[in-house]
Amino acid sequence: MEWDEKSIKLFLDDQLLNEIDLARTINPDGFNPFRHPHYLLLNLAIGGNGGDPSKTAFPREYVVDYVRVYQKK
Repeated sequence: MEWDEKSIKLFLDDQLLNEIDLARTINPDGFNPFRHPHYLLLNLAIGGNGGDPSKTAFPREYVVDYVRVYQKK
């Protein structure tokens, strides 16, 4: 993901998948949520979208090797 003051671009294996112009992300009340601090949340969602997790074999494993965040200076 490349996020700057003008746009957010999502990549997979260096291929651009999606891009949004941040000038177009203003809510009806004039608030732009992408111009404020954010955080990362890593989540192992089980039973998402109303799914039934009762048949899920536990324990499940959610392994993250690393998370990197870079900021241009």
